[in-house]
Amino acid sequence: MNELERAIEAITYENKKFLVEDIKQIIEQKEEAIPYLRGAIEKAIEETDELDEDYQLHFYGLFLLGQFQDRECFPEIIRLVSLSEDVVDYLLGDLITNGLDSILYHTYNGDIELLKQTAVNEEIDGFVRGDILHVMGQLYLDGDLEEGEWKSFIRESVYKGKSFSYFYNSVIDMICKCHFVDMLPEIRYILDEELYGDAGEEEYDFCIDKMFEYKEDERHFCKPSIDIVQELKSWAMFQEASGTEAEMKKLDQKLMRELNQPARRTSSGKIGRNDPCPCGSGKKYKHCCLNKPKDPMDAIESASERAKWLERYPYTGDERLPGRVYLADYFDRESIEIDKLLYLGLMHRPGLIWMRDEKKEEKRRREYLSLAFERFWARAKEEGIKSFEEYDQKYSIHYFSREWIEILRRLLKESGEKEIYREVEKCRRKMSRYS
Repeated sequence: MNELERAIEAITYENKKFLVEDIKQIIEQKEEAIPYLRGAIEKAIEETDELDEDYQLHFYGLFLLGQFQDRECFPEIIRLVSLSEDVVDYLLGDLITNGLDSILYHTYNGDIELLKQTAVNEEIDGFVRGDILHVMGQLYLDGDLEEGEWKSFIRESVYKGKSFSYFYNSVIDMICKCHFVDMLPEIRYILDEELYGDAGEEEYDFCIDKMFEYKEDERHFCKPSIDIVQELKSWAMFQEASGTEAEMKKLDQKLMRELNQPARRTSSGKIGRNDPCPCGSGKKYKHCCLNKPKDPMDAIESASERAKWLERYPYTGDERLPGRVYLADYFDRESIEIDKLLYLGLMHRPGLIWMRDEKKEEKRRREYLSLAFERFWARAKEEGIKSFEEYDQKYSIHYFSREWIEILRRLLKESGEKEIYREVEKCRRKMSRYS
């Protein structure tokens, strides 16, 4: 038995240790190793759930073939991931949601029709179909898939959907991360029809945030390269996995601190003259809102507190970067200001449940929505807008008017604020008449 065969044998069956030296031996003899790895994929396809549960060469093989960018194995990998959901889960486990998209991308052989057929096959695991969407999204970013073809495929996938699937979570993700603002109706359709899977459930307001958000890894839906040693050394299946109970506790504590810490405050808790203005303009406080008349919102919560909860709100300043989309490209200033009030009133504010003051939170929500209603109703009357749908088509961003006005109506009724309640009722009846 030569060194390659010995290394292959060492990783063929389950071992609690990550055999780095054996993996490196296989990498050094890439060309000789590829037939063994392809054979492991074929074995898994043939035996399906009758495959020995300790057999794992196909698992290593997928990562190694991805690292080797072996294009010839692509059809066989597609066959493997197209097996029934239970079988794929048995054969691949966490690999489905942790690396499969990059493996598919790096073995992709140019057969776009095979990708499309697999992605729309509702008999296939929804997470696998989502992985294929990531591959197609990466091909779009690479310039290998035209925008029109990519958008058409997404639209067809959305409206042909018959039942819920985690695939649609990935559809939403792709629309947002590709910044296809014109496809917001498709997102709304997925949410209204409840096509998405429960895990990672999306809300429309979070989708809007994601649509206008840009991150450092903006150009990567799939990893630019695969390094099996780096990919697998921390997996929980190996004894060398990181993440002790103490470490997890520290991470939880850090997360809780981040959730509750105020945003951009000075040591005194006040906004400094040279701090970024909390209104989100991008200017210094002294050149923006410092000397403006006191904002009615200050009676609800401080400007610094508002800034904390508006951190995720899409950028509304004057500075622009080429190739990016901004809210101001699609909505006027008044629409954005009304939407910010709704965002402050309706967005989910994370924190410890036992530290919440529900009455205070309902009061804050009611006051922000009341301010938004005053501006909404004034605009609707001024422009002769007759229905909620007409207003939404022109001006709504994160929230749809009929829905948030119903929330406000309930809050006002519970609090006994009769005057504004009557005005909200008048608006609701009038605009519902034309819906």
